[in-house]
Amino acid sequence: MAFERIINVPKRSIGDSTLKQLHDWGRKNKKSLEDTAIELIQLNKIKPKAKSGLIKILGMFNKWRSDLNNKKHYELMEIILDDSGYSKMLKDKKDLESEGRLENLKELIRGMHDFDNLQGFLEHVALATSIDQDWDGEKVNLMTMHGAKGLEFDAVFLPGWEEGLFPHQKSLEEKGDLALEEERRLAYVGLTRAKKESFISFVMSRMYRGDWIDSLVSRFVDELPEKNIEKKEVKEQNNEDFFFNQDIDYNKGIRSPGWARLQKKKIKEN
Repeated sequence: MAFERIINVPKRSIGDSTLKQLHDWGRKNKKSLEDTAIELIQLNKIKPKAKSGLIKILGMFNKWRSDLNNKKHYELMEIILDDSGYSKMLKDKKDLESEGRLENLKELIRGMHDFDNLQGFLEHVALATSIDQDWDGEKVNLMTMHGAKGLEFDAVFLPGWEEGLFPHQKSLEEKGDLALEEERRLAYVGLTRAKKESFISFVMSRMYRGDWIDSLVSRFVDELPEKNIEKKEVKEQNNEDFFFNQDIDYNKGIRSPGWARLQKKKIKEN
């Protein structure tokens, strides 16, 4: 499937008829598509234009496998994007979708820098995507924005968009404008994980080390295009509502996260 997805992207004159020919020959001889392509080229059974395209991409496969032995995995990723013409294809399209894909690729390469080798990166990706397997019902995935790179979901919830948290004050103090740009790119990553909707939230006051402190909305919120957002304001509630003070029937055996604390509170009141 991976071979089929990339073999003609960008266009290499390898059409559906050639792919069908590869599939039919591969099934009959129990060979992979790559081995099938090599064999059919040697037997001169591929049309000239398609044959030229296949020879070119198969040659790149061999080159990249060789580069893996003497290049960093993130360097190899850049080489593949350039050699294959994929980066150029996206740049030439000059539309929003292509620009978004280019940004995603840049974030992917940045993410690969966090791992010592390709194996470590692939293991991380396998672990991140395994949460989507063997699950029948609806679910919520909780992860960092760094951990979400390369993943997509119908809806994404992004809390804590406040100055000092995002962008983080410590990052700004240590690296200044460089850190700000990195945080802004991370904001883009978070937003573009959503296929349908992104929900951004922030608060005007937050509990920090036992005290309530005032917060300012993140500068990134003001940078969002007005025409693409819908604003909703939740009125301030009494901070006492933070405690579990509602009436609960203990005979029902409720064991919510605040159950023990509520039980102690009720006992003290009685």
